[in-house]
Amino acid sequence: MSRGEPLTDADRAGWLQALAEHETAKPPTSSSPHLVITCSALKRHYRDILRLGSEHAGDLRIRFIFLSAPEDVLKKRAQERKGHYARENLVHSQFEVLEEPDPKKREEEGGEPDVLVVE
Repeated sequence: MSRGEPLTDADRAGWLQALAEHETAKPPTSSSPHLVITCSALKRHYRDILRLGSEHAGDLRIRFIFLSAPEDVLKKRAQERKGHYARENLVHSQFEVLEEPDPKKREEEGGEPDVLVVE
């Protein structure tokens, strides 16, 4: 990404698997039962990998928050960032692979009811 090249599914695979495995790791000294992980999870398949990780984590319930914004708004925000490795030219590539979740449909209908969409 620092070279201006978008990540591929293969690039993301190891990272997503590491996040899914992290969901099951409970530090013995943790004083909080909560775990917050942030990542783009642009495709449903990526979110499904994280969902599978939570299935092996006992009582962990996973929820997703989808921050919805128009491409031009996100491009402007990226342009205004100083010193960030991901430049504004990557915003479009993320929209090209984005699979927006539909929390209004039931899971059997292809929906993702565990996603909260915030505009």
